[in-house]
Order: sequence, then structure tokens, then C-alpha cells
Amino acid sequence: MNASDEEWNLLKKVQQMDFVVVELTLYTDTHPNDEEAMNQWREAIKEAKKVRKQYESRFGPLSLLSVPSKQAIEVGWHWNSTPWPWQR
Repeated sequence: MNASDEEWNLLKKVQQMDFVVVELTLYTDTHPNDEEAMNQWREAIKEAKKVRKQYESRFGPLSLLSVPSKQAIEVGWHWNSTPWPWQR
């Protein structure tokens, strides 16, 4: 697997985890007493954060919420510089 494949696979995992978080959020909004769903939601939040951190530490920030990242502070990050994550 080359670096480009690794980046795409990790980005796909970020998207999958974000989807899980959104879906569980919607479900728990309508089922606030479902403790199992609340536990799944908490775990999904943790996993999504972990995967996003993995991606960003390797390939750069995905959103403004990630700034200032360690990379941005140490070497600078220019949002107007290509390629953007989805262009690689």
C-alpha cells in the first residue's frame, strides 16, 4: 500500500466514523433513555476523535476546528495551498 492509498483509506475511516456519530446522535435525540445507544455514541465519539487525530497528524488538518494543530504551529499551514485532502 502506498502513501496515497493509506491516506484515502484513513480519510474513508474518518468519514465512516463521522457518519456513525451523526446517526447515533440522531437516534439518541429521539431515544434519550436508551443507555446502550448512549454508550455506543460515547464510544463512537472517542473513536472518531482518534481516527481524525491519526489522519491529521499524518496528512494535515481536515477543518478549521483542527487549527492550531501541531503541524500548523511548527511548520505553518496555508489553507490556500493545494492539494487539499480530497484532491490528493
